[in-house]
Amino acid sequence: MKIDHIAIVVKDADEAARTYRDMFGFEVTSTMEIPGGEAKVVNISRDDIILELFEPLKEGGRFDFSSFLRKTGGGLHHISFTTGDIEGDFKKLKSQGRKLHSEAPEVLPFGKMCFVEAGDEGVLIEIMEKNR
Repeated sequence: MKIDHIAIVVKDADEAARTYRDMFGFEVTSTMEIPGGEAKVVNISRDDIILELFEPLKEGGRFDFSSFLRKTGGGLHHISFTTGDIEGDFKKLKSQGRKLHSEAPEVLPFGKMCFVEAGDEGVLIEIMEKNR
């Protein structure tokens, strides 16, 4: 298992990308809108570090980024780990009584993923297994 990316909710994803570029040399690798229009996502990277910058576009939605931004002022939303056995990891987390955000890993075009809360710290963890 390794860290894939860190997701940060921001007021303005383009401005945040410029800030990370100017401060640390990050470059934009892609820009997209989450299906349903919940948020704009700007992916930036430098070396082996990937940051996903989420800019809320509308209220509500699956992750409710607008509410997150309003409550926290923005910041860390989740840390994403890649694994080679998401089914096994999911079963282990479920058997431990962890708070999972789905009944099973979701199948997406790039592979499978699920979200789990790390505990009382409020850190959301994304676990994904990418297609080979």
